[in-house]
Amino acid sequence: MGPVIAIMAAAAASANPQTPALNALSGLNGCWNAPGEVLGKKADSVARGDWHLGHRYFMLHLSTPNGKPPYEAALLYGAGETPGTITAFWMDSFGGAYSTSGKGAVTSNGFDVVYTYPDSAYTNHFQRSGKGWTWTIIEKVPNKPERQFARYDLRPASCTGNAFTF
Repeated sequence: MGPVIAIMAAAAASANPQTPALNALSGLNGCWNAPGEVLGKKADSVARGDWHLGHRYFMLHLSTPNGKPPYEAALLYGAGETPGTITAFWMDSFGGAYSTSGKGAVTSNGFDVVYTYPDSAYTNHFQRSGKGWTWTIIEKVPNKPERQFARYDLRPASCTGNAFTF
């Protein structure tokens, strides 16, 4: 009976692989009111975080339905190559030309991910804030000072009534 239990325990562990990076992402599971601003303009957003493919990937879906134009982004996260690191992919309603991969790491109070484009880099800082999160995006364009591109204050919300297309 001992070897059977050991095999079952190993199978259960591999079905739900939790690493430090994936544990950090777990705090974003569920739905969020996400008021904020993008380039200094108000952005009333909602977000939903959920697990995919056997808890190997976490997706955060952001929606700003009343924006001009409406905006959506899906950020997919997974464990990186070493403990505490994160791999990521950003895709949004601007289309495939603006999608990119990212790399990051767990911090003492959240995690950071950097998405690099040919002409700029965007560092996403996620920090725990009470029962929610503060999400700040810093833009770095070569030969220009860094600037805050966006900031969202994620607060727990009901998932009822929030439609996500992805």
